[in-house]
Amino acid sequence: MLEWMKKLLSQIGTIWGKWSVVQKIIFAAILTGAVVGIALLFTVSSSPSMVPLLGVPITDQTVNDRIVLKLDEEGVAYKLNPDGRIYVRDEKTARNMRSVLIREDLIPSGTDPWAIFDVERWTLTDFERDVNLRRAVTASLEQHIKALSDVDNAQVSLVMPERTLFSSEQNPVTASVVITPRPGSDISSNRKKIEGIVKLIQFAVEGLESENITILDFNGVILNDFEGMESLDRLELTKRMLKQKKSLEVQYTNTILTSLQNVFTPRRVNIVNIDIDLEFINKTIATEEHFPIVRREDNPETPFSELETVDSITLSQNYSSESFEGTGLIPKALRGRRGRLLPPTRI
Repeated sequence: MLEWMKKLLSQIGTIWGKWSVVQKIIFAAILTGAVVGIALLFTVSSSPSMVPLLGVPITDQTVNDRIVLKLDEEGVAYKLNPDGRIYVRDEKTARNMRSVLIREDLIPSGTDPWAIFDVERWTLTDFERDVNLRRAVTASLEQHIKALSDVDNAQVSLVMPERTLFSSEQNPVTASVVITPRPGSDISSNRKKIEGIVKLIQFAVEGLESENITILDFNGVILNDFEGMESLDRLELTKRMLKQKKSLEVQYTNTILTSLQNVFTPRRVNIVNIDIDLEFINKTIATEEHFPIVRREDNPETPFSELETVDSITLSQNYSSESFEGTGLIPKALRGRRGRLLPPTRI
């Protein structure tokens, strides 16, 4: 073993003596870089991996300082990045501190509540896939509702319970929507527009029923409570009837004035008032049609018609028959002229 080491060292010394100064400097630099690289590799691999506390950077310095102070109070090790992101030791610590920040109301304003899932991972769990689906549907619904001309802003919240084995144990899908009507809009009292939003939400979410949808305005008033809108519906119907009545009165007044002013002068013709009585009632007409019975269908491939039908249809039919047997009362017509009875007759 010692002979092998002596031989190797002598060979290295011989090669080293043949190199120039520049070659020796280059070799020393390469060897030093390799040692430093290996040392850094071991240092990085041995250090624990850190995960972001929130999925978005914290731009408000005041909020950042309050979060850092809370982390110090909880004794959590963290790391601050220049871009405003805060990193903690592991995912378990991050989840616990997110709960603490939500409880202490330290989540930055305007932060997406689903931003905690915006973390790059190699794999995704089923729960994260469901969350991403819910986020996509929620964002799409908000965009569609905000696109309406009567809505200034909208916030949608969906609750999609986990699938259960039995349908009787399945919790329903629910949705709550808070809209801000645009100034001058009548969406708060217009039932058709609210029903349109209800159908839009219902058709966008699978398994969502209309009774599980709640739409409120920014004052907290439920807009899709149609049971309490019966008086508003009657009022709206009355307004339409009066508007139609007024329109007809104006039309008849102009027609009569035009006809009379052609014969007389306009100064001599005037109409004070025309009152039209309109009867707004709902009529229901029930009809029952009976078509002939087809015995033989027509063949469209032939130039003549083979259609055979029954000319008449019997809708109802009643039969009655009476028969008598035995001796009954003898009518007066069977008596003789002198009141004597005729011989009994079998009927």
